[in-house]
Amino acid sequence: MNPVLSPDGAQVAFVALGDLYLMPVGGAPRNLTNDAALDTEPAWSPDGRYLAWSSDRAGGTLLDLWPYDTQTQQMRQLTREATSAMGPAWSPDGSRIAFLDVDGIWRAASVAVVEVATGRVTTIHAQMFGPGAPTWSADGSRVLIASLRPYSSRFREGTNQLLSISVRGDPDVWFVPVSHLSIDSRVGAGPVASPDGSRLALVYEGQLSAVPVSRDGAPLGPPRRVTTEMAHAPSWSADGRRLLYQSNDRLRLLDLELGTTRDVPVALEYTPAIPTGRVVVHGGRLIDGTSSVARENVDIIISGNRIERIVPHDASNAVGAQAVDASRLTVMPGLIEFHTHLQKDFGTNAMRAYLAFGVTTVRSPGSTPYEAIEDREAVDAGVRPGPRLFVSGYLMEWQRVYYKMAVAISSTAHLDLELARVKAPQFDLLKSYVRMPDLQQRRIIDFAHAMGVPAASHEVYPSALSGMDGTEHTTGTSGRGYSTKAATLQRSYGDVAAIFAGSGMTLTPTLALGGGGMRALLARDTTFVRDARFSLYPAWLKPRPFAAAPATSAGPGGEMMMKLFRAGTRVVAGTDTPNAATLHGELLTYVMAGMTPFQALQTATVHPAAALGIDAGSIAAGKLAYLAIVEGDPLTDITVTARVRYTVANARVYDVRQLVPAPSVP
Repeated sequence: MNPVLSPDGAQVAFVALGDLYLMPVGGAPRNLTNDAALDTEPAWSPDGRYLAWSSDRAGGTLLDLWPYDTQTQQMRQLTREATSAMGPAWSPDGSRIAFLDVDGIWRAASVAVVEVATGRVTTIHAQMFGPGAPTWSADGSRVLIASLRPYSSRFREGTNQLLSISVRGDPDVWFVPVSHLSIDSRVGAGPVASPDGSRLALVYEGQLSAVPVSRDGAPLGPPRRVTTEMAHAPSWSADGRRLLYQSNDRLRLLDLELGTTRDVPVALEYTPAIPTGRVVVHGGRLIDGTSSVARENVDIIISGNRIERIVPHDASNAVGAQAVDASRLTVMPGLIEFHTHLQKDFGTNAMRAYLAFGVTTVRSPGSTPYEAIEDREAVDAGVRPGPRLFVSGYLMEWQRVYYKMAVAISSTAHLDLELARVKAPQFDLLKSYVRMPDLQQRRIIDFAHAMGVPAASHEVYPSALSGMDGTEHTTGTSGRGYSTKAATLQRSYGDVAAIFAGSGMTLTPTLALGGGGMRALLARDTTFVRDARFSLYPAWLKPRPFAAAPATSAGPGGEMMMKLFRAGTRVVAGTDTPNAATLHGELLTYVMAGMTPFQALQTATVHPAAALGIDAGSIAAGKLAYLAIVEGDPLTDITVTARVRYTVANARVYDVRQLVPAPSVP
């Protein structure tokens, strides 16, 4: 991910498997970092001597900027903010770096500039929702980003357009290169200024365009299309003649003068890290996920990454194996978070936090494409500890967008290009977002099924008729102007229940978005707000004592969920938040709505495993070894699921005390 061409056009810097690589064009890549840190978004200095990138290598929660001297091979920490510094871009004279100062959920960020010599940071624009990475005007007076521009006051969706920000405090200026047409995305679609500042590279309708601009970055004419294939993450050579970009699973180099394009081969492989040893977990209590009755005093014998057998405890079973003493604890299936959106914003801690809260599998129905694949590969390769990941690319949206991880698809031809990008890296699922017309949504469903993966949306009908596999949220936004799931006051009726039960679609309620489950969880355990595991999160994700009274019911959303559940709908637990702890609040909400603790536990274990088609979600011989080991009995108190002491993911044992900076977990 994040490939960038060196100014002389001779090298490419990029990130793969968590590390920063440097590769001569036509040569072999060289790993520059080769460590456990998360590295992302490299950027070349104008003279080609330095690379700056974002990394959590300093050991904190968040990302800082690190310049690397390609001559001396030395690196240094440039920023030390209490936020995440991302998306660096060097000024034309090389003295400053503009970056996104991420300080809120879903990459809410201000825009800042740091002086390379001193490290002094100046904010040039207040926080915005998910702005794109910056680029500089030729005269160094302004920074340009792709930003969400409202389209009407009725809906939150708008178009991605160019926002020009002065570094001297002058007013912002909006530029709309093509009326009513959105820049594809705020990740990977530009703008990227040519080194001489005469052009911007932008991606429209899946294809790369060049826009002539003045020295202060103002467009001087319409975009000129320079590719006919899918393009992502463009970068320029210093002479403005060559453009490097990603096209599906290839790197491509375009010569603008000759009009020719060629592949830039990348010879990289990884091996899935599958354990080969033996682990024996001695469980005082075992909840296998399929029976509502616990077993007592058993040994779970794991060979490789699968459960070999479950037998009565005997000390001899652990001879020659890694032994986990859970004799005073409860072993249950590892939890599955069925709806979140993966981000790089707080580095390796994001994955460690999932493990610390007992989450061993994560489904991300909407991600930035190449980042999501890198996350999946890094975990598969054992480079970063984390849960098993099921990822999609962009949220597929029609013409107007809201989230940074969405793509504004302009036409059926553009949709075909996006679907080709889905197939190349083999995403695990597709998500049709709220403005997608019904016929195009049917195309997405058919394409997903031809790939052998599921599709999801916010819709109930006609998506159920089209073969949709799952619906997200009990409420959720809808481009129709009304909800297809619930009428006024969030009331749902028999027609919705009949469609769900008859179609076999899953429902991910995401009731925790209302905060009621977490308020109730914090009210039941007042120490939870101080849990050491929250030190893995930035300030904007840490829970706070709620001023509002704790929820006493699950509300209309819970009533709707229970009506569908009783009609036979497969309910799967997801939160639509990046905070793993919220899943425990979600499960408590289900119990408040009327489920038994065992039924609620199944929504985060057996049922989502079946929906994902994986040999996990329950504890039995032959299943993959994904376990959560907790203190207490979740069959009588669902909040016990939050009291995680050990997590076993792909047969690797993680002691929660070793996953967090604090010496112990309360």
